[in-house]
Amino acid sequence: MKMYKVNVLLFLSMVLAGCNGHEEESALLEAAPRVINVETTVVKSFSGQTELSYSGLVEARETTPLSFKTPGNVTQILVDEGEFVKKGKLLATLDDTNSRSNYEIALQSKQQAQDAYDRMKPMKENGTLPEIQWVEVETGLNQAIIVADMAERGIDDNKLYAPKSGVIGNKNILPGVNVMPSATAFDLLDINSVYVNIPVPEREVGQLKRGQSAEVKIAATSQSLVGKIDRIGVEANVISHTYPVKILLGNEGWNIKPGMVCNVVLKTDKEYDGVMLSSKALQRDVNGDQYVYLVEDDVVKTKPVRVTTLAKNDAVIQGLEEGDVVVLSGHEKLRNGAKVNVVKKK
Repeated sequence: MKMYKVNVLLFLSMVLAGCNGHEEESALLEAAPRVINVETTVVKSFSGQTELSYSGLVEARETTPLSFKTPGNVTQILVDEGEFVKKGKLLATLDDTNSRSNYEIALQSKQQAQDAYDRMKPMKENGTLPEIQWVEVETGLNQAIIVADMAERGIDDNKLYAPKSGVIGNKNILPGVNVMPSATAFDLLDINSVYVNIPVPEREVGQLKRGQSAEVKIAATSQSLVGKIDRIGVEANVISHTYPVKILLGNEGWNIKPGMVCNVVLKTDKEYDGVMLSSKALQRDVNGDQYVYLVEDDVVKTKPVRVTTLAKNDAVIQGLEEGDVVVLSGHEKLRNGAKVNVVKKK
């Protein structure tokens, strides 16, 4: 019995000792500073002009939608997409049967009015025809002439001509299809020169100006060309908050086609001095001031900075020195004085 009591006492002592050990271990873990994994980058000095890079799409300098003046059924299409046409070229025709019938009727009415005029004119000259009847004859002839001219033009309205020289873009009609005057039959493109349309963020559009040079690289044609900014939009896209900027390029030989993807590089005119840093490293406090997390001996501290310009994904800033190490990602749980573990350097 005594042996049993001794064993129980020993067991309880061991349990209590074990509990105390776990509590001490938990206390030590809680006291140890938490280490946060971060990705860092090394600051590099910068002096000169910044470059802005964009992806753009080639557009025709001018696109003219062409449509018939009258409704009808398409009988002929005389051009294909991509074909160059000169001003006055016949592009397509509609069935003109009804128009010709109307013209024949109008001609007959005109002839009848002319006959009446010729019969009544001698009577008017010798004074035997009342003035009111002569006015009716003259009016009838004039109206018949107008109707006949309109009917003749109606025949020509069944033909669609190129209003100027250019290249046929989209062809939206087929033989046998009924068309309405509001429907576009062809797009006529001016591609002697073309536009490259680029979307520019609102924070960068103020750095651009009309006439500014741009380097344009077109992968499809393996060309590297120099163009100039021709238009800067004043209305932003409500979703992307970007402004349309159009760069004008010469296109002798028509090698550049609408829809081609290209890369555009613009150099800003202003010279900047400071350090270059990825804009991902920039943070903003409750007052709107910008700062970065500087890493020294695996500990971070906040460092106020001033951004002098933004260039796509990078920023030229003041307040850091070349060689400083700053946090690029992993900011979410950081605070001033936190210990960090650098898992990746850039």
